[in-house]
Amino acid sequence: MPKKRQLKIAVIASAFLMFTIAAALYFLTGNAAPLTTTLLMTETARNSVPKPPSLSESATSAGQAQTAPPTNTVPRPLPIHTSDSRALELYKQGLELYYQRRFPQALALFNQALTIDPQCYEALNGKGATLAFQGSYDQGLALIQQALEINPDYVYGNFNRGLAYELAGRWDDAIAAYQKALQLDKRDTWSYYGIASIYGRLGNIDKVLEYLQPAITLDPDVKEVAREEKDFAPVRENPRFQALIKP
Repeated sequence: MPKKRQLKIAVIASAFLMFTIAAALYFLTGNAAPLTTTLLMTETARNSVPKPPSLSESATSAGQAQTAPPTNTVPRPLPIHTSDSRALELYKQGLELYYQRRFPQALALFNQALTIDPQCYEALNGKGATLAFQGSYDQGLALIQQALEINPDYVYGNFNRGLAYELAGRWDDAIAAYQKALQLDKRDTWSYYGIASIYGRLGNIDKVLEYLQPAITLDPDVKEVAREEKDFAPVRENPRFQALIKP
């Protein structure tokens, strides 16, 4: 084929190719810019595309995302200590002696329980109440508080804290502790009774009846205890009190 004809065919093919590219760009972009401008814009656009991150950069970003501290997380409550069974058995024996007001013997058993298990909050609570009855109020309250730090929802611990405060003459603190016990257990008979006895000392008959009534409702035997309770001496002759505790 003559060279001139080959050259002509090459020019035509090149022109057709450029026309095809321009037409395609027109349909893709809706822009009827001249071919040279279109090709320049295409090259500029390609050069302006952000460089994709390398694998190491991607790994770093992913690692940062994974190690970012979580937000609005709710801490899990710590598990409550389970006291050693041997310590609990000694505690129960000591508690029986405590109810009999045999305080030195009860204290010895509570100490044995704590030797086996220093975190036995039941024995800490029992020892604290025993010391309070023996006049060591601050030491007793410290032990009861230690028990409640191990198990804040321990109803008997909150009751004994109220009792220790009452024995120490800190009546406002005693009422608050008894109220805490009642928040945890609305059927805690002796927390109602404890509050009633404090108001009895203060001669507040309305408050005495407010708290003594639910205690009697929960346990009718409370009537007999109330009839002998010295704390109710200031209100004992009140007809409303007499009506509440009558057999």
